[in-house]
Amino acid sequence: MQEQKESKEIVILNSSHREYLIDEIFKKMDETTKHVHLSIRPTIGILVMILTAAPNLELITCPPSLYERTPEKIKKALEKVGVKFQPLLLSPGRPRSHPEWKIEKISELENKGLSLKDISSELNLPEATVHYYIRKRGRRRKKEE
Repeated sequence: MQEQKESKEIVILNSSHREYLIDEIFKKMDETTKHVHLSIRPTIGILVMILTAAPNLELITCPPSLYERTPEKIKKALEKVGVKFQPLLLSPGRPRSHPEWKIEKISELENKGLSLKDISSELNLPEATVHYYIRKRGRRRKKEE
């Protein structure tokens, strides 16, 4: 009696360097792999390796930004071999390193006429960070003398 291997939920491939990705594909994937999530735009070469390592693969996902940049040729090739290819956002990007109240306070202090240096000092933030949030709001400060 043969033992049946349990299907893996999702295999996440994080490597962005080709040689590390190849290693990761063959270490993490096998015939039980049904779903893989890529953190790089798939190429024909990468897909061949993935399908070799996981011949029963049903679904490949990647972040929406990569999905949009993936050539139609790749999408059609996957469709031909019966593998679905879809965008999937696993995490919404890097979390903010500053609390929302501090970001709002930057605007408030800037509207009161405080300089970048003063805002930076008061909120204990680097001047570059204060400048970034002011510019993000669409305001450009004149260089202070």
